Amino acid sequence: MSEENKIEYKIILLGNSAVGKTSLFKKIITGEFSEKNISTIGMDRRTIQLDVDIQENQTTTTKSFDISLIDTAGQERFKSITKSYINGADCILLIYDVTNLESFTNVSGWINSIHDTIGNHENSKYLIILIGNKIDLIGVDGKERVIEEDEAKSNCEKNKLVWGGECSAKTFSADELKELIKGYIKKIYAKVGPKDMKKQVVKKISTKKKKRRVCFNF
Repeated sequence: MSEENKIEYKIILLGNSAVGKTSLFKKIITGEFSEKNISTIGMDRRTIQLDVDIQENQTTTTKSFDISLIDTAGQERFKSITKSYINGADCILLIYDVTNLESFTNVSGWINSIHDTIGNHENSKYLIILIGNKIDLIGVDGKERVIEEDEAKSNCEKNKLVWGGECSAKTFSADELKELIKGYIKKIYAKVGPKDMKKQVVKKISTKKKKRRVCFNF
């Protein structure tokens, strides 16, 4: 598919520090997992290309997407920096650790922060998808699941979020994680529709040039 026909979405990873955002980000981008990651300072941004089967009007069409995936800092002192990156987001992956109660309890705080920055997701063209990470830790070194899946789903219903399922940056392959992303893209497309930033930029530039020519003639 040509570059002109690609749809571009901006997807942000948010959540408390140490919930595994960077591990998920790196696994999707590089296919590799590291037990130790340096805390993200500000953000890290990469683009992945995915072909997704989209159903419209009872017809399935394969569409090509450029996904700008953004990993963000989760520390409290970086929240003001994080806010500057969520503007223009088409989707926010709100991540918690299934073995860490605080990371789940703070979901409401992250939602409020998002709303303060880009408006309520119920009325705006973007999605918040809730994801439980680190299921590989359950039963390891005395760690236990503290958030049941049903509780997370209830949270989604209460806050009008999309349930994105549970995963593991360690045990899920990059392909499995990309399949999850493809599922999220379908949900984004259903709410946001096709969004071609390249065409929008070209249109704005050509309009400005036209105005300049008119002013010059006068």
